[in-house]
Amino acid sequence: MVKLLIANGCVNLKVMGNLRRDVHLMKNLVVFEVASRSRSFTAAAAELGISRVAVSRQIAELEREIGKPLFVRLHREVALTTAGEAFAALVNPALDRIEDALSRQRWNANQSRLSVTVTSAFATYWLMPRLVDFGAKNPEIEVNLVVSDRYLDLEAEGIDVAIRYLPERPEGPDWSPLFKESIFPVFSPRYPARTELERAEDLLNERLLYLSGKYRAEARWSHWFREQGLNPPEERMGIQVNTYINMLQAAIEGQGVALAGHPLVDRFLDDGSLQRIEAVAPLPRLFFYLHRRSDAPDAQCFCAWLMETARQQQR
Repeated sequence: MVKLLIANGCVNLKVMGNLRRDVHLMKNLVVFEVASRSRSFTAAAAELGISRVAVSRQIAELEREIGKPLFVRLHREVALTTAGEAFAALVNPALDRIEDALSRQRWNANQSRLSVTVTSAFATYWLMPRLVDFGAKNPEIEVNLVVSDRYLDLEAEGIDVAIRYLPERPEGPDWSPLFKESIFPVFSPRYPARTELERAEDLLNERLLYLSGKYRAEARWSHWFREQGLNPPEERMGIQVNTYINMLQAAIEGQGVALAGHPLVDRFLDDGSLQRIEAVAPLPRLFFYLHRRSDAPDAQCFCAWLMETARQQQR
């Protein structure tokens, strides 16, 4: 602890092992700092929002703990004693430093990283490759990417921006459609095809990559084949994968044909890592929606960049 020793008008701070014994004096020290600066208990009371009697009582308690008077009570004002002057010379700067530390921490909390939540597939295949561009344009904004395949409680998790794949637009003004997904069969040039891969019917004889787990029915081959007017093949003839990322990686490695699409596979089509059957029209699906929960300038900046980037990709 810090024990206050006053002798011959001098104050010495002796550091002890435990501050708990004197921590109750912190409120008294704050009152002392204001009173010593204003040289008036009345003015100190007004600044602190308490009564003059409360100020006088707090100072009296502090003086009893120290064992020395800190103020001389005059008619309309107060003056510091020699011990009080020495005490203020040490205590007041220390309180200023504490106040500065608290202010800095509060500022850092307010200037914390921008939290953005997305699914693992969207983060891996669309957002992260483009974040370099955002960082170059906005080096002062630090993005905290919260990747989760379950939809988090945005308020509880302190999320500023969310991108969600939904069947319809949620209510509220802060939701904007980012782009609409469309899906189609994709495969690697290294995939050892059994057919010419020119028609939907050809896929009945190819090795397909099947998504297992909690994915919507529209993301599965059975739905796609029915939309083409075909009876789907048995899944046991293909390969089961439990995540979209694993499925797409297997397709890139030439292990089979995946059902994927715009916008997540666009860059792989552009660089030739994946191909599609041009004669098979993409199947429209759901929208990716952008939600801005925070009105902070950083969130507005990020969302504006995201919308513009999405528009450029769709041109």
